[in-house]
Amino acid sequence: MTENNSKTLEEFFYDIITDYVETCQVQQFDSNIIVTYDMKEEYIKLRNDLVENGKRNPDDIQKYNGLTVQPKETNGVFTILLNANYMLENYQNNTIDWVGTLVHEAVHVNDFKDYFQLVNATSYDELYEYNPHAIFLHWTEFHARAIGHYFLRKYTLDDFKNEIHIQHIVDTELPYQTDYLVEQLNGFEDSNSKVYVIMHYLGRLAVWRYLYPHYFNDQYINSMMKNNAWMKDLFNILIQYDSLEKIYPHFDEIEQILIDANI
Repeated sequence: MTENNSKTLEEFFYDIITDYVETCQVQQFDSNIIVTYDMKEEYIKLRNDLVENGKRNPDDIQKYNGLTVQPKETNGVFTILLNANYMLENYQNNTIDWVGTLVHEAVHVNDFKDYFQLVNATSYDELYEYNPHAIFLHWTEFHARAIGHYFLRKYTLDDFKNEIHIQHIVDTELPYQTDYLVEQLNGFEDSNSKVYVIMHYLGRLAVWRYLYPHYFNDQYINSMMKNNAWMKDLFNILIQYDSLEKIYPHFDEIEQILIDANI
């Protein structure tokens, strides 16, 4: 699985991560990228302690296309696991959708490293606890989905900023994602799972708004969310602040919106 006959997959990884770093103007970072057919086994090799103490259910891991694994040591290196089954499926379908997955996980790495410094944490493990870090965990899903989706479009579409792509979004992508959101919200009982899918939905919407602002303008989005004013309020906060440092002081506002919406 290579971009072409002259470039290895590892070189392609490097090029994508470098593109992300330069485009988003974030600091270059160290991470290990492992492509595996057995996500569960690879995770256990890295952090069996989290499995043994019940912090992580290993049976859930195989379903992921990609996963960020935090280091046990504070000076350790994050690992990005990419599901080889998913990548092979992409290859067989002549697509490289996994690019979005790789960037998605890379954004998580940067977000966790930045948040670790911001809150003076003593370990990366503690940041995965929903109490008291739920709003960060929700926000990083939005952030990673948005940037990952941007790069997915960049690497898979010809002239990806061209408005010729709007019709496909309106006719296909948006209805599919909206139906999926409703289905998932109706299927989940716990609030964290519900917010997870909401953040992914809004992350994609943020990219469409960024790429095609004349079409996905405030009037259009207000019309979309006319029955869910809380979602529009949430979306406005998420797109107003484009970094962790900027949005962190507004985490309490995000929390209140979700409480008021009974999510």
